[in-house]
Amino acid sequence: MTVGKILLLLLIMVTGFSALMRPWIGISSYYFLSLLGPQYIWWWVFDGVRVSLLVAGFAIAGIGIDLLKGNLAPRLLKTRLNLYVLLLWVFLAVSYWLGPFVDLYASGGRTPEQIFSLMNNVFLFYFCATITVDDLKKIRYLTLVMVVSVIYLAYWANDQYLSANWSQFNMGRLMGPRSIGGGSIYGDENAFAMFFVTGLPFVFYLGMEVRKKWLRYLLWAVIPLGGHAIFLTGSRGGLLGICVTLFVGLFLSKRKILAIPVLLGAFMFYQWQAGSVMKDRSEIIAEYEGDRSATDRLDAWGGGVKMILTHPVTGVGLGSFVTALPIFIEHRPMVAHNTLIQFAAESGLGAGVCYVLLIYTFYRNARRVLLRCNAEKSDETAKRIDQYNKTCMISFSGLVVCSLFLSLNTYEIFFFLLIINNSLAQICQEKLDPA
Repeated sequence: MTVGKILLLLLIMVTGFSALMRPWIGISSYYFLSLLGPQYIWWWVFDGVRVSLLVAGFAIAGIGIDLLKGNLAPRLLKTRLNLYVLLLWVFLAVSYWLGPFVDLYASGGRTPEQIFSLMNNVFLFYFCATITVDDLKKIRYLTLVMVVSVIYLAYWANDQYLSANWSQFNMGRLMGPRSIGGGSIYGDENAFAMFFVTGLPFVFYLGMEVRKKWLRYLLWAVIPLGGHAIFLTGSRGGLLGICVTLFVGLFLSKRKILAIPVLLGAFMFYQWQAGSVMKDRSEIIAEYEGDRSATDRLDAWGGGVKMILTHPVTGVGLGSFVTALPIFIEHRPMVAHNTLIQFAAESGLGAGVCYVLLIYTFYRNARRVLLRCNAEKSDETAKRIDQYNKTCMISFSGLVVCSLFLSLNTYEIFFFLLIINNSLAQICQEKLDPA
């Protein structure tokens, strides 16, 4: 047994014991594994060890112990946001069991069984985190998990380029880390780019919170590295997402006078570092008639609409969009490249409605928190709530806009942001408006 594996097992034991005593530590560890994916970066250390399963087991056991002791209050579960999350899972489950195309799955990619298992884990840990993350301290640790993941993956992405590791590139586009067997949470270039789109706002706002200037500027130095990582992926969705987060961030900023120099600096950085692949792909974003990728998306959307009209209740079946598309239109198998259409086509109109309601409720919560914090500008708790709220709003905005052009149905960062939003809404109500 190697030294690395011995250290990993010791770390699992310490984390497991801590999770039994304080379940939020297990939750934070689970999202660290989900966001950073160390099992794909250092796969030779993690090989043969079910780290996620072990951490999940300890965390769930810890939550069960705390529930029996009465240490956890279920108040955070009784929200409108969680109702829509639960209903979304119900529609996904129904489509898996009753969808007409589930049994016709064509080889390639994840099977419906694998997707259903993955989504069960995502939803289970969403609710485990919701009942556990009930104060600002725990939210802070979740944000630190995101920041640490962004810092390391920004380093990793730029290192692949500087070390000329071209095997990590697919036709000039950087792929995320993957194990020797090809497994990865960021194997797709767009998914890898979206990680930086959603993660960089956390780095910026942590820098705002840090008092020492040298540490603040050191953190902010990660932002251009993350932007360069997006350029390396060649993802137009990632480029669009980072533009959205930039504009939303400037809109929420109290120093709007900085908009011109910031936008000018971002444009100059793009011209300097974007590279030929990113620039060539971005130049045809609007020219959909000459872009096969864009026309394929339009065809897939049309096929998805036909699936919804034909099977409005169950959809074609969870994980079955690729299988069903050539049956509804003359086209090669592909995903919808639109999260809403993918949900509605695979799991019925109910799933699509729940997805829209989740987005609406997120912004409804965020707006209420923003207005309440603005009314309590002198309160330190309000300032911290406001900071986390703005971070999530910016991150979520980039994710939602990109979901119009990407299928992000299994993208766990979406649920990660919902957890923080739900907790902030309840904490704000209890701390700033106790009546």
